[in-house]
Amino acid sequence: MDLDPQANATQGIGVELEKVTVSIAELLRDRGLETARGIYQGDGLDLIPASPLLARVEREMVGVTNSELRLAQRLSHLRDRYDVVILDTPPTFGPLMNTALNAADRLIIPVDSGYFALMGIKELLAEVSEIKSGTNPKIEVGGYLLTLSDTTRMTAETWDGLLSAFGEQVFQTRIRRTVKLREAPALGRTIFHHDPEGHGAEDYISLSQELIERLGIQLRNEAVQTLVRAEKSGLRLVSGVSHV
Repeated sequence: MDLDPQANATQGIGVELEKVTVSIAELLRDRGLETARGIYQGDGLDLIPASPLLARVEREMVGVTNSELRLAQRLSHLRDRYDVVILDTPPTFGPLMNTALNAADRLIIPVDSGYFALMGIKELLAEVSEIKSGTNPKIEVGGYLLTLSDTTRMTAETWDGLLSAFGEQVFQTRIRRTVKLREAPALGRTIFHHDPEGHGAEDYISLSQELIERLGIQLRNEAVQTLVRAEKSGLRLVSGVSHV
């Protein structure tokens, strides 16, 4: 589920914005709209896309009673249909981030290997604590993920800082900095389609396996085969169709 008005996740998967008829924006704005109308079906992966309208909807949410709970209400219709629903959030605090935190069970916090990497975590954790003590008591930090990892001293210091501060909550997987990871979204392809044998695909498969273990999800053999097939064959999208 793409909750970023820039719709990078939507376009990075290969969905053309001009072909999106129902996005998360419409689903947040119109509670009478059926959730299934916003689902775009793929092989091993379904998507509720974002669109430019989402920026306007975010502004409309300011001051609206219980607007932070709208996404949680939408997700309640999907929990029986999917093992995992991933929310791709905007990079800054605001109504969309707030509604995502109120809907989520687990939070993955990406930390890039830069000078200011650890400085924003304290603010985020304070926000999570407020939400946990109020409107979403089930939310927990699912892990800290080091991204843009390389062999520099800065990366080593950031990694050591993460381990020192958060211990076992840090994912052992590190997402390495690669040219292919930068290229893939621009081409509308996942890293599994663009460079399935490269470091980027290897790292994200490792992260997926680690996350599955942490969540205690038992994937059936046929589900694993479907995911592998999707990684190799590409995502086939059918607009406005939901089938489980």
